[in-house]
Amino acid sequence: MEPPIDFQVPSDKDAIASTPAGDGQHVLVSANCYAANPRIDAEGAIIEETSAFRSDIELFYDYHTLLWDPEREQTLDNRDDAVASDVDWASSRVPEIHLDNEFVFADGMGATLSQRVVESVDRCSMTIHSEATFEEAGDRTLYTLLNFGINGHSHEDPNAVHEAQARCTPDHDVIVADDDDRFLAIVQEHDGQRRFDGYRIGHAGESTGRERSAWAEIYEDNNGWLTNSTAGAGDLDGGFGLFVEDIERVEWTTAIGFAHDAESAIDHAVAALDAGYETDRAAFADAWESWHAGVTTAPTGEDAVDDRYERSLTAIRAARDSSGGMVAGAFKPKNMTYRFIWPRDQVIMIQALLAAGADREARDAVAWLDDVQITGDVVDDRGIERHGTWWQNYYTDGSSHWTALQLDQVGGPIYAHWLTWRETGDDGVLDVHYDMSRRAAEFLLEWDNGWGFPDAHQDPWEETWGHSTEGSAAAIAGLRCMAELAEARGEDEFAVRCRKRADVWADNFETYCYRTGTPYGDHFVTADKPEHGGDPAPDARPDAAAFMAYWPWNVVAADADTMRSTVELTEDPAWVAEETPCIGRYPGDRYTPTGGPDDGGWPLCEAYADVVRWQSGLDPDAVTTHVREHAGEWTTTADLLPERVASDGTVDWNSNLQWSQATYVLLVESHLRGEPYGLAPGRSDNS
Repeated sequence: MEPPIDFQVPSDKDAIASTPAGDGQHVLVSANCYAANPRIDAEGAIIEETSAFRSDIELFYDYHTLLWDPEREQTLDNRDDAVASDVDWASSRVPEIHLDNEFVFADGMGATLSQRVVESVDRCSMTIHSEATFEEAGDRTLYTLLNFGINGHSHEDPNAVHEAQARCTPDHDVIVADDDDRFLAIVQEHDGQRRFDGYRIGHAGESTGRERSAWAEIYEDNNGWLTNSTAGAGDLDGGFGLFVEDIERVEWTTAIGFAHDAESAIDHAVAALDAGYETDRAAFADAWESWHAGVTTAPTGEDAVDDRYERSLTAIRAARDSSGGMVAGAFKPKNMTYRFIWPRDQVIMIQALLAAGADREARDAVAWLDDVQITGDVVDDRGIERHGTWWQNYYTDGSSHWTALQLDQVGGPIYAHWLTWRETGDDGVLDVHYDMSRRAAEFLLEWDNGWGFPDAHQDPWEETWGHSTEGSAAAIAGLRCMAELAEARGEDEFAVRCRKRADVWADNFETYCYRTGTPYGDHFVTADKPEHGGDPAPDARPDAAAFMAYWPWNVVAADADTMRSTVELTEDPAWVAEETPCIGRYPGDRYTPTGGPDDGGWPLCEAYADVVRWQSGLDPDAVTTHVREHAGEWTTTADLLPERVASDGTVDWNSNLQWSQATYVLLVESHLRGEPYGLAPGRSDNS
């Protein structure tokens, strides 16, 4: 048998799922269809990183199902050996994950594996219903194998240590894994029996010896035999079998419970088996249908648009951590993860949630921003006093991860507060978060470079330190939003200060952020006076983030000559994908799977460009075409939008980016309203 393929590649996720109510909100499951990515040499689909209690800490990853046929002496894995696969949701409103894999044994016999996954509403657990079908009857063993990744912030942590053990009781067999704080328990049931036909706790990556992995025992040995090993500590995997005689079709259920102690985790898993898959599935569907009934759904009457709109909303809600914040995505580009909360991404998701009438989630997200704002005397590694700002991104418990200063993550939260207050009409929103926004505005007022413009900061793409176009626009918008908040609180003098500073910065905006006669033409750039150069240089290349200076920040008009000349450059082959109308972040971008300037684009960048095209009059149908036609070319198998697509529009990496889902919701809502939703206040006559 060929060795397993090397999966040191970006981990796309075609679907994610959680519940919108109950203890199941603590569980976030993701699934990957490798067949959908033509750049990866695999055709299977599996459940991948799954977390509980905190969305940034996985409890297990790579949940394999393997088929052993003794007559053919073959073990087929659902990731490495499937010849075709698919991942989808039950519907746009019910994210029950469906995974389907097809196999062909060496002699031509076919087999299929269909799996359905839901999280419980009533308890912290998930249930997997599996059905394997073979073209010929025979004895078979179906194996389940997964890697434990409990300790630390990711399973790549070299210091991660966790424990696992197999327990056999009169009622069931169970594998329990933990890191002394988080526990999971896994059980299976077939025809009323809750037993394992062999089980092993192994050390991941070990091919020989007493500590060899369950993967090596099951897949590499390929003999249908599993040497029992009952316990281990370290970087572990675990596997167990289900032997069936003379069958063409077999169904079984696997349940995984999560808790902060072993017995509760076991209780949750067993309770899931007791309830049965269909019972938990019905409760799961009811919870999601009830949630959708409270927000805007199917707003256009166009099936494809409404389906994608609802899926986008579902994905944003599923990405909500129990803390109230929403992780940017449940995937891993290269050697990092997006399972963190970026204040900027949170702001755009708040904008989308408000547009769709999901006020509760928007309020909770603003409260999360308030909770994690830096309020003490803190100095960062550049010597900047950060009182009133936010860190670059956060672990879901509110502790800092990356720490650079980005002004869209200072002005943006003020905007989110202002928009939530304006859209809900609730002065309680104004009052409870007023101090948060005032602290942020006070920082911005002091963050002047002495020449009438925001001082240097990191650009939104997290690559350049300088006077970024988008960050500076967000700072202006934040002060203008603060002015309206301050007026509503009777602080007229502070409102005047904010407006005056915002207007001075706006007057100097083109001086700092617009260039003429570059190799690309005349356009807004990534950043003025960048700390480091590049090829192309950040101060000599057009940048899609500049379109946010119109929407939502409302600093440069869509029909301004400077904005029009920038958006006209999006036809440049160096900036737009060759076979699909989707622009990238900027020409020559190397944040790609290969690390080179791959041809492709970012759907969220195209969204901002299309709003400018629409409102400038260059293409009045740009947004309509985007939501009706173009977006459908860029989605995962579950019809969710990624961060990046390849030149032909297929998902390139980083699926389920919630910023992308949010822009789709916002484009649909803007299309329906006939104007961009959520524009920040512009220049006031009272300035």
